[in-house]
Amino acid sequence: VSHHIATFGRGDFFGEMSFLDKQLRSADAVAEVDTDLFVLPRGRFDTIAAGHHKLAISLFEALAHVLADRLRYTNTELRVLQAN
Repeated sequence: VSHHIATFGRGDFFGEMSFLDKQLRSADAVAEVDTDLFVLPRGRFDTIAAGHHKLAISLFEALAHVLADRLRYTNTELRVLQAN
């Protein structure tokens, strides 16, 4: 059984929870059209970040912002479901 959770487009990213906590993914992603993906494994990021601290901070700030937005959206969706 699969459920549509989100739709992503150019410039979007997913897998941030696994990237941050180094745990298994919480969901799978399926592309509906031909798609180019860029993968940044956490180990490779850690190697790059060791010499580029500002880059690492910028990435973590961006991840925090996106996670906060997604959590707020989820909270809104849950309130709607509870109201029904």
